[in-house]
Amino acid sequence: MLDIQTSANPTPVTSVNGWIVIQQRIDGSQSFDQNWDTYKLGFGTYYKNFWLGLEKMHQLTTSADYRLRFEVLINGDICDFLNHPNLDFVHNGMHFSAPDRDNDLYSNYSCAFDYSTGNWYNKCYYQRLNGVYGISFDYAYSPATYCRMMVKRNGQ
Repeated sequence: MLDIQTSANPTPVTSVNGWIVIQQRIDGSQSFDQNWDTYKLGFGTYYKNFWLGLEKMHQLTTSADYRLRFEVLINGDICDFLNHPNLDFVHNGMHFSAPDRDNDLYSNYSCAFDYSTGNWYNKCYYQRLNGVYGISFDYAYSPATYCRMMVKRNGQ
């Protein structure tokens, strides 16, 4: 366990081989159908189902150059499909959307509202790791059973 110093109080997080866990889903006991303010502050329990919080992620990743890693359990295998030839599936540079704040690229549709989750949506379908567990909790069109998003300072 590490503590990330934020403007308020230290926040406990898990570190895996130097990677700081910013999101984790191990089961469906924590709903990720949250509003913008809750995604901004963070929620859950750091060693179970957890969202660090957009503000804390921003403070952490603007302090140095970080890279992002996804670990996703699909059919018993840990997968990472970050590099995809179709740019519709790439979420780099996307603004975060929550069910009550639509920032995706669709002009007349809200991915976050329709899938009851917050995410950095380009289009709606490729990565929904904050989706409803067992319904729209998937990655690369495959149902996921476990995932975590982690960041690590470049050069480490």
